[in-house]
Amino acid sequence: MASINLIKSLKLYKEKIWSFDFSQGILATGSTDRKIKLVSVKYDDFTLIDVLDETAHKKAIRSVAWRPHTSLLAAGSFDSTVSIWAKEESADRTFEMDLLAIIEGHENEVKGVAWSNDGYYLATCSRDKSVWIWETDESGEEYECISVLQEHSQDVKHVIWHPSEALLASSSYDDTVRIWKDYDDDWECVAVLNGHEGTVWSSDFDKTEGVFRLCSGSDDSTVRVWKYMGDDEDDQQEWVCEAILPDVHKRQVYNVAWGFNGLIASVGADGVLAVYEEVDGEWKVFAKRALCHGVYEINVVKWLELNGKTILATGGDDGIVNFWSLEKAA
Repeated sequence: MASINLIKSLKLYKEKIWSFDFSQGILATGSTDRKIKLVSVKYDDFTLIDVLDETAHKKAIRSVAWRPHTSLLAAGSFDSTVSIWAKEESADRTFEMDLLAIIEGHENEVKGVAWSNDGYYLATCSRDKSVWIWETDESGEEYECISVLQEHSQDVKHVIWHPSEALLASSSYDDTVRIWKDYDDDWECVAVLNGHEGTVWSSDFDKTEGVFRLCSGSDDSTVRVWKYMGDDEDDQQEWVCEAILPDVHKRQVYNVAWGFNGLIASVGADGVLAVYEEVDGEWKVFAKRALCHGVYEINVVKWLELNGKTILATGGDDGIVNFWSLEKAA
């Protein structure tokens, strides 16, 4: 089994870290204290470079997401709004971001935000049981709601887009993952993934080109892998649970991340970071580490690609971001 080794521990907040996202060498983080902090990440250097205006939101920052291939950032808050931030061009080359827009519409806390792969759609989800899809242009200054999806029966915790297709997954307190697709400008639920026996906190798509698989993490302490069978009937897709990953977690699984390297990472309430590898169609534990944030729960995990190297980042209730390397056993 491979080892998980700590590279750097960065104390950013006095309160819990809910979310972060990485793009173009910058890790954006969101916390209960309403602050969004930006960290420049290099393999041997981790530097806080900006703290965004905390007056933009009245409550916790629950989710952050970079627009693909840009310096535009979306942040969803418990105050039911979404803020959009843009990098300011400065003469001294310092990294600063200005508030570009505030998006309103949800009736309750925004739990998740996610950009489509082309950057022209922003999905948001909320405690109000809905998923909203917003359309924008290249500037990212204005947003039009083009669809409100209301088929979940409970709080929607998380949204994620397929890496290359206009396919959206939403995870919910109602124990399901729903798959949404655009048919002639009308977004429809094309599949309901049933199997978890508790809240589904997050999901992530396989990054392999042309592949349609999804992993999900739940209150039931399991991580599942789902596969699209490619058999559409009456605009419905057939997805099946292909695997339940080896039993590692003993409490809720809060976040899962499917890396470009094919590995799946999961974290949760038990403080364990687990990494899984698929070998000849069977999933095995590649590496695991307990107490990654001491006694604190872990809320988020991400794969980071740095100059050809792949590392992991985790964020917890302790307000710390930890950066990890994976070392294969000799």
